[in-house]
Amino acid sequence: MKKADVEFTPEQHKTWAELYRRQLPRVKKYACQEYLEGFELLAMPANEVPSLEFLTSRIQPLTDWQVVRTHTRYSPAEEWYQTLKERKFLVTDYLRTWEELDWTPEPDMFHDIFGHLPFFTLPRYTALQEVFAPAFLAATTDEQRENVRRLAWYTTEFGVMRQDGERKIFGTGLMSGGSEMENAMSGKMEILPFSVEAVIGKQKVMYEQHDRLFELESIESTKAQLDAYFATI
Repeated sequence: MKKADVEFTPEQHKTWAELYRRQLPRVKKYACQEYLEGFELLAMPANEVPSLEFLTSRIQPLTDWQVVRTHTRYSPAEEWYQTLKERKFLVTDYLRTWEELDWTPEPDMFHDIFGHLPFFTLPRYTALQEVFAPAFLAATTDEQRENVRRLAWYTTEFGVMRQDGERKIFGTGLMSGGSEMENAMSGKMEILPFSVEAVIGKQKVMYEQHDRLFELESIESTKAQLDAYFATI
């Protein structure tokens, strides 16, 4: 893990600017209320990759979370959850290529920053995020640990949410992915009501787009369901 920031190339800044330009109208149309509120609070730059110092300066005063750099694209689960327990969010130094603008099979810094970090300005969101790490670190079996990861995957990473009678994007993986977001909102994916029982045992879809997602009622109801299940671990 590397805490100091990195220097970005002109090509990376160009890629960031194009990703931002493409995704901004999509999130304005499809994103949930919480994301849009956090997006305004974070106020990330449109034309260049933001520094860690900038991101932490916007987030930490609001929720006491920090942003730190990692060279890893998929951090090992133990490292990931230990870092989250410390209220530190890992941002990779990898940025997708120009050919992967609409969708990348691996999380990159655009996903980490644009997808995740607006939410981290909101205490009601970080209260949800903070339930996963203690449960994962307290788990005593591989099955329990994998269930924690599945529940995080199908809620904070790839959940959708009903707000004011409309389906909205909640998951950060969808928030930063153009074509998968469009597919989720156009009826090309099966959408099922979220419950812990529905998700446990369902494999994560990591290197291709999803064909089935789960719809959450609200952040608060999702946290209540997770709290009840994690209390058994």
